[in-house]
Amino acid sequence: MEGLAAALSQVAGDEQALRILAGAGSAIAREHAIPASNSLAELKAAMNEGLQSLDWGQVDIYEAEKALEFVVVGYPYFDGVEAQTAFAAILEALLEGWLTQQAARPGLAMRLAERGSGSYPPLVFRYERSGL
Repeated sequence: MEGLAAALSQVAGDEQALRILAGAGSAIAREHAIPASNSLAELKAAMNEGLQSLDWGQVDIYEAEKALEFVVVGYPYFDGVEAQTAFAAILEALLEGWLTQQAARPGLAMRLAERGSGSYPPLVFRYERSGL
């Protein structure tokens, strides 16, 4: 992942590299589609099944004001910052793709909100109206 991230940034530039990685995440969401869910508990179970099939950790979902927070732990560990950033971009697009499959409303977007502290932090994504 480190080599891929570095090569993409070098060849395409940082912004284009992130777009390419997001495209990969969207493609993975289509290939590993999850079933429609009627509750957050069902959505969490479906997403965790999908993440488990990829060996990409597990997710908890929390309601936070006018957003949903997705906290991912146990994902593949990468030493370098470029690799961690690349994986987070792919994972962000994967989660957003799965939510789009749930008949999501227009104007909502998934964004990496924070990385917890430490060398192997949880990744926290927020799904909310764009521009908030």
